Amino acid sequence: MRRVAKGEGSSVEKILRKIEHRLKAQDSLAKQEIMYGRTEKIAKIEWWGDLVGVPLAIVLIYGFLIGMFILFHYDGSSIKMHKLTWFGLGLLGLAAILQVVSHVYYRLEGKKEYERRKKEEGEIEK
Repeated sequence: MRRVAKGEGSSVEKILRKIEHRLKAQDSLAKQEIMYGRTEKIAKIEWWGDLVGVPLAIVLIYGFLIGMFILFHYDGSSIKMHKLTWFGLGLLGLAAILQVVSHVYYRLEGKKEYERRKKEEGEIEK
């Protein structure tokens, strides 16, 4: 209020832009992690863990399920399954691949958005 009374309108506008930018930044997932008490370093470590760990877990779980299903149909010399069963296993494998790709894509897009907002915040601070 003192700045407005003194006629320092440009600094008030700058403060309002900072506040507006910070409110927009709350939409970013990485910013939300930082806001909930995590430091930026911990948020980055969690991000990398989620980027690598979740797809690995998905591949292991789906691989285990497909492997166990094939093992149950192994009779000692060959695997005897109906064509429809092979089709179902193919769909299960495709679902695993799509799940991993979408997870990695959304994580990388979230990082791009975070970096963009961080760059904007740095420009506003100047």
